[in-house]
Amino acid sequence: MELEKLLLKKEELPIFGETNFYIPIHPKLLDANININEDIASKVFPQAAEEWYNELKEYAANIEDNQTKEWIDEVFLKSRPKIEQIRGRQCMEGWEDKHIARENGFVEVFEIERNFGGSLYFNQSEDSTHFVNLKGNMYIKFPKEKVIEFGYNEIKKISNELEGVDMYVYKQHNIDNYPGALFLRNWAILYMNEAMKQVFKK
Repeated sequence: MELEKLLLKKEELPIFGETNFYIPIHPKLLDANININEDIASKVFPQAAEEWYNELKEYAANIEDNQTKEWIDEVFLKSRPKIEQIRGRQCMEGWEDKHIARENGFVEVFEIERNFGGSLYFNQSEDSTHFVNLKGNMYIKFPKEKVIEFGYNEIKKISNELEGVDMYVYKQHNIDNYPGALFLRNWAILYMNEAMKQVFKK
């Protein structure tokens, strides 16, 4: 499958119920024999911040609940994100660029603030997987070819109408509001796309 079709799109990975989403992980990125640049997550952090601000502003403009709208406007949208270096780490309005990488450079944890914002993490031993049928599902709206490409196992048949693959995905921790979910989803998508560009162009 060509690289351009592998790249993740936001419309393929929607957020439901304010905080629920999945970010699939291409199994090749977990190969211990490849090396991924550990700086990718930090390099795309400012872009994630800019996209997050623009999308959150559009989202807030359409909120009917005045209390929620005021909270988002006051806490997150007073001014455009300003990235600063604090103790050697990129920060914006209390959120930080925190990430942990495996030995091969693949980022297995994204965290903006553990108790207010949340984190994404991947742990193979904790079964960070999600079954996706060949037609895609509500969380991962991939076409069939892309579903198969991201699966780490052979196609399995669950019933006469349902067959698909298991995908590795990031799990969530303490993501309890839409602004945090939006930022982490966008950051992880940007990261995954740049990591795949590096790995699949080799």
